[in-house]
Amino acid sequence: MSDDLYNDARWLVGAIARGLHARGGVHVEEVLQRLAEQDMTRGDFVEPRSQNLPVTHYFAPSIAETMMLESELAAAIASLDGHLKWLQSKSYTDEILGAGFMENYGWCEIIGPQGFFNGDDFILGLLMLGPHRHYKDHYHPAPELYWPLTGPTKWKQGSSGFEMKQAGEVIYHAPNVHHATKTANRPLLTVWCWTRDTHTPAKLVDA
Repeated sequence: MSDDLYNDARWLVGAIARGLHARGGVHVEEVLQRLAEQDMTRGDFVEPRSQNLPVTHYFAPSIAETMMLESELAAAIASLDGHLKWLQSKSYTDEILGAGFMENYGWCEIIGPQGFFNGDDFILGLLMLGPHRHYKDHYHPAPELYWPLTGPTKWKQGSSGFEMKQAGEVIYHAPNVHHATKTANRPLLTVWCWTRDTHTPAKLVDA
């Protein structure tokens, strides 16, 4: 395993922590507190079996857009290109989420069972959605924080309507609250984090 890859993974985690710290807020503090509790020593490091998905053809333009928001974070993400294991939730299908959704959706973990560090009931990763996609209402026991790096995008929770969120705005979902996301003419690249109760996957409301 490469020391350079280990250092790049640590760099990305640090860049995310610094960016979130600059934004602040009670839910950000929860993420940062749980992040500080994770083992990211050399002995805990593993190299995931890298995997790309069709949505990752938006990776380069999304990094370019992120560079305008958080240049260090963009560079840190780019340093792991080719080493990320992009995945999809097994229960998701085009039949449920709309034609073409699965070619425009994917996530990876930086900390977590599929990431560079296993994590202690804590997942930190990236998610991508292609343009003009509707990630329909879903829910999970884990408290969740999103930090969109591109945008604008639309987000909703519970019975509320969709709200426009700009790149850089932090979004929090409480446990088991239904939530959804829509993209417009730009792909979405976002940091995401589950701080506990991570062993139960997301479930679509309409599934």
